[in-house]
Amino acid sequence: MSNKTLRITFILSVVCAIMMIAMQFLWIKKAYQLEKNIFNTHVTIALKNVAIQLLRMNENNSTVDSIVTQINEKYYTVQVNDKIDSTALEYLLRRELLAQQIKTDFEYSVYDCQSEKVRYGKYISFSKNDKETDVVKTLFPKKKGENNYFGVHFPQLDTFLTKEMSNWFISTFVLFMFMLILAYAIFIIFRQKRLSEIQKDFVNNMTHEFKTPLATIKLSSEVLKNPNIINNPARLLNYATIINTETEHLTNQVERVLQMAKSGKDVMKLNKEEVELELLMDEIIDKTYKPLLRSRGGDIIVTMKKDDISFTVDKMHIKNVINNLLENAIKYCNNIPIINVTCDENQELISICVKDNGIGISQENMKHIFDKFFRVSTGNLHDVKGFGLGLNYVKLICKQHGGEIKVSSELEKGSEFCIFIPKYHKS
Repeated sequence: MSNKTLRITFILSVVCAIMMIAMQFLWIKKAYQLEKNIFNTHVTIALKNVAIQLLRMNENNSTVDSIVTQINEKYYTVQVNDKIDSTALEYLLRRELLAQQIKTDFEYSVYDCQSEKVRYGKYISFSKNDKETDVVKTLFPKKKGENNYFGVHFPQLDTFLTKEMSNWFISTFVLFMFMLILAYAIFIIFRQKRLSEIQKDFVNNMTHEFKTPLATIKLSSEVLKNPNIINNPARLLNYATIINTETEHLTNQVERVLQMAKSGKDVMKLNKEEVELELLMDEIIDKTYKPLLRSRGGDIIVTMKKDDISFTVDKMHIKNVINNLLENAIKYCNNIPIINVTCDENQELISICVKDNGIGISQENMKHIFDKFFRVSTGNLHDVKGFGLGLNYVKLICKQHGGEIKVSSELEKGSEFCIFIPKYHKS
C-alpha cells in the first residue's frame, strides 16, 4: 500500500469516526427527549386514571378532561374538585404508575380548598435503600383559587430516564471501544509500514556497504592471480594491503551490526580501564582524521580545556563513539569540512563536543536521529554510506556508561554533538 493510499485511508477513517460519534450523540439527545415525552404521556394517563377512580369512589360523575397539568418536567397537579382520601390516593398512585411501567420514587401532597393549605404529603420510595416518610422533600407550591387537588413530584426523574436509556449507553460504549480498536489498528498499520520501510532501507544500505568492498577484494584478488605480479613486490604489497583493509572494513561492519543486534536484548559488558583523554584523541585524530581532512582541504581542531583529563571507560567502545561522531561530521558536509573538537571536565563528568560545518539536521529529523536504522535523507539513498546504526550505538554506549548525548543543529549551519560521561562509573 502506497503512502498516498494510506494517508487517504487514514483521513477517511478519521472523518467517518467523527461523523459516527456526532450522529451517536445526536441520537442520544433525541432518544432522551423521546423518553421524556413517553414519561410525560404515561404519567398523564396514570394520574387521569387516579382522578377517575377518586371521583367514582365519591360517586361523582364530573368530566375529567384537562384535569392534569404539568407544572414542570418533574411536577404535576391533578384537579379533582372533590374530597380526596389520602390512603386511597396513595394506593391508586402506586397501582396506576406501576401499570404504566413507571417505577421510580415520587412524592405527593393533597391540597384542601376549605383550609387553603396542603393537608397531607408523603414520600413514596421504590428503592430498598430509601424509606418512605411522611415528610415530603419538595415544597409544593399552592395554587390559589383552585378547588381540591393533589400534586405529584418525581425527584428521581433524571435517574429513571438514564436507566431507561441504558441500551443507548451500552451501544455508545461499544461504539467507543470500536473506535479505540480502529485507532489502535491504524497505529499498528502505520508502525508496520514504517518498520517495513526501515527494513527495506537497511537491506539496501547493507547491500551497498558490502558490495563495494567485496568488488574491490575481488578485483584485487584477480590481479594477484597473475603469475607475473610476483616480479613486482611493490604492486603485490599494494593489492594485498587493499584486500586486508577492505576485509577489516567488512569485519567492522559485520561486528557493528552484531553488536547492535545483541544490545537490543542484553546489557553490554564493558571492559573498563582508566584512559587518558588527550592520548585517546591523539590516537584517533592524528593517525586517521587529520590526514583525511587535509587531503580534502579541511581541518580538525582539538581543544583541551584542561590538562590531564582521564576517566574510567571501555576504551574500545568510547573510541568507536568518537569515530562515529567524526565520520558523520565528514560524511554530512557538502563544503570543505572544518571540525572543532572540545574536551572539558568538571568534578563528575567528562564532556566531548564535536562541532561541524555540515548540512545540519531539521527539527523533524532531530526526533529520530537516535532511532535504530534511521538515516537523514540527502536526496540519494546511498550517497552517504552507513546502516543508520551509528548514533543509536553512540547513545547506547553513553547510556551504558551512565552518561548522555545532546545535540544542537540548524540546517545549512552544521551540528554539534556533545557526550557527557561520568569520570568513574560502576559496572
